[in-house]
Amino acid sequence: MNKREKAGSLPPAGGLHGGLHAVLAGTASEQYPPVVFEHGCGMSLEVWALVYPEIAKITQTLVYDRAGYGFSEPGVLPRTSDRCVEDLRRLVDRLGIARPFILVGHSLGGFYARLYAERYPDDIAGLVLVDASHEDEIRGAFPLPHLKRQRLSVRLYGLAKLAARAGLLPWLAKRRWIPGFGAFVAPLPEASRSAMWSQVFGESSLAAAESEYDCFVRETGSVPRSLILRLPLAVVKAGIYRPVESIRKNIRHELQRTLYHTALKMRGLSETAKLIEVEGSGHHVQVDKPGTIIGVVKRLLELTRVQTFPEPGEDSGGR
Repeated sequence: MNKREKAGSLPPAGGLHGGLHAVLAGTASEQYPPVVFEHGCGMSLEVWALVYPEIAKITQTLVYDRAGYGFSEPGVLPRTSDRCVEDLRRLVDRLGIARPFILVGHSLGGFYARLYAERYPDDIAGLVLVDASHEDEIRGAFPLPHLKRQRLSVRLYGLAKLAARAGLLPWLAKRRWIPGFGAFVAPLPEASRSAMWSQVFGESSLAAAESEYDCFVRETGSVPRSLILRLPLAVVKAGIYRPVESIRKNIRHELQRTLYHTALKMRGLSETAKLIEVEGSGHHVQVDKPGTIIGVVKRLLELTRVQTFPEPGEDSGGR
């Protein structure tokens, strides 16, 4: 019988493991690989709350908060891509997650997922990049106003960190007075909404976000470069970035075209890659259109499924 490597004895779900808060759900399968989820900058594992419970009905799942986010302890600064990748590798080792596994990364987490797959190819059975960040976004390939906004975002995270340290943002979040955030988290379960309100606007979370984004913008840390070749890969692109035909060209249209081009470049990383464009979705596709992400992950699970055959002497259902 061809079986996957079984995970060892696993700690209880929802605990701290080496300083990182992780939640394990589902049961390790002999046929399907585990699925590991990587959240984006400034978020927490709760953004996967509409997705991972459905995948956990099929196989084991791991969601976790990177250092500084959610319930995780602050990590060593600066938060470079190398540190984030190595933190995940240590967590996978500590929890005894079976390899290879499917890695699902959103936004900046998608950038980290690519780097992980390049650095540890034997760990990865498949890759899902959900509106993933790309290194071209911080280079001359993008319109100058976009590059300036990227740098401005680092400064805004820094100002938000100071506001959190002074107690202002946590005070506003406790009263749910942060404009737009309530609408963003509204589709999530109540427990996840409450966790997001209490976590995202804390000093530790914003310090981690500032450092991660600063390292990304300055290319501090490794940047993935190599092809993934035949690795099963799904590139999911939010509908709001679909390029539109317009006689009047402007920065917005140029940005849409360039973002679409980066998605095509990511699709080109693998000979078997698929590009999925999600109509009606914002950047957080897993919140706006969770069914799409669930479907994409399920398709990769089937692609990476291990077929099992009866052992000699077992009843095969007939003679």
